[in-house]
Amino acid sequence: MKKIVLFSLLIVFATSCEKEWLDLEPIGQKFETNYYETEEEIFSGLVAAYSILQPKYYSGWSSYYFLANFPSDDAKVVGGGPGDRPEYHAIGNFNIAPTNPAVLQLWRRNFYGIYRANVVLANANPEASQKSVEYIAEAKFLRAYFYFELIRFFGDVPLITGTLSPDEYNRPRDPAEDVFAQIIADLTEAADDLPAKSQLAGDELYRATKGAANALLGKAYLYMASPYYQQEYDFPEPANNYYELAAAEFEKVINAGYELEDNYDDIWQYSHENGVESIFEIEYANIDRGGDWGNGRVNGGNIDVQMSGPRGISTDTLLAGWGFDMVSQDLIAAYEAEGDSARKYGTAYGEDFLTEIGASEWEQPEGYTGWYSKKRAPWAHLTSESSPEWNFETNERMIRYADVLLMCAEAYLQSGTGNPLPLVNQVRERAMPDDPLSSVTMEDIKLERRLELAMEGHRFFDLVRWGDAASELGELGFIPGKHEVFPIPQSEIDNSNGKLEQNSNY
Repeated sequence: MKKIVLFSLLIVFATSCEKEWLDLEPIGQKFETNYYETEEEIFSGLVAAYSILQPKYYSGWSSYYFLANFPSDDAKVVGGGPGDRPEYHAIGNFNIAPTNPAVLQLWRRNFYGIYRANVVLANANPEASQKSVEYIAEAKFLRAYFYFELIRFFGDVPLITGTLSPDEYNRPRDPAEDVFAQIIADLTEAADDLPAKSQLAGDELYRATKGAANALLGKAYLYMASPYYQQEYDFPEPANNYYELAAAEFEKVINAGYELEDNYDDIWQYSHENGVESIFEIEYANIDRGGDWGNGRVNGGNIDVQMSGPRGISTDTLLAGWGFDMVSQDLIAAYEAEGDSARKYGTAYGEDFLTEIGASEWEQPEGYTGWYSKKRAPWAHLTSESSPEWNFETNERMIRYADVLLMCAEAYLQSGTGNPLPLVNQVRERAMPDDPLSSVTMEDIKLERRLELAMEGHRFFDLVRWGDAASELGELGFIPGKHEVFPIPQSEIDNSNGKLEQNSNY
């Protein structure tokens, strides 16, 4: 498969001068003020917005995926032990301080992406061509995506929909209700103008599509309907209305031609990237530029793969990793209790597999569980020889069809507008064809989401929105009324001259 390499666009800011002769457009130079004049230049700005999805190591070990996965009961933060990347252990132990550097980079990553999307939206001319219309729609999708991530992690955040003048830099947090309203507006408008996945060429499959916009819009409505969000925020409509709106968006995806992969184990295989089940992926590439510990943004690979692999192994099949994102014994027990070996071994691999591929020893630091994430396995053939840790080209599956089916089943069940049973069984029967459900409860859907989507960064947010986080994560350190969201980075509060306020109990 051809990999799409997304590079950041360097935007140079020009300052104005009083003398007219200094205001002449420089010949042969492009500044932000005179750059976005052609369709090609607008596209380069859009590529810059896409590219901010990629970086996971550019300061502070900023993996957005790890920050979503570590607080769940699916994952165990291990690495080399408690002293290895303490900012990650703090997240797994719910000892998250406002000065945590990984949280700071998570915040910045999303606002960098929002800024870049806003630049495209401020400059693109929808009357120029159909492509320009699509670029605007993609920028709206990306802005909505980044804002949805910010709401899930932080709650209320500054809502910025244009470029700011210096006297507007110190922004307070806007109510999450207003941010959700912007997300809904952006995704509704984007869905009207985005192409279907089937209309994209093979080298364009990294781009947002109508199905991705419908799926993310349905997910936003589902969150607005969920118990925690209904309790925490003052939305203009009752929960049932949002469940109905969510179901309607998911139905659009279901009717758009997506399918489940036949084999669960294929979903995260390289040969199935952007496959029939994929709705939106973050693209990674094998660019042999060498490691750059001062600035990981120059690399196009997925460093989370390196960070998830077994420590100290030596095989031709799997390369040694850093062992941070181990699969919990609790998740393994959930698979075994259900008799779900297909999803167990599609999600995790253990010591038997390491021995089978020729590993004779591996490190077992404090916290070692015996199980590693197969969805981010460091396969030797997916990286470069000279600098493998930077160049794994495993894509992130951010939205896939099984997730949509289960979300739609939840919306149907809660609203009474449809039958959730065939949707849940469609997902379940791929893994356990001889054990379909005869009826569906909310507890069934919760279990199916855990087994199906484990180690993909969904579990923690599901538990929060259902109101189950305290009961399921309390033994891990979760405190209700605090840990539903992360702290606002202290340095951002300081930089805002106090306009940003901290989340409760931090």
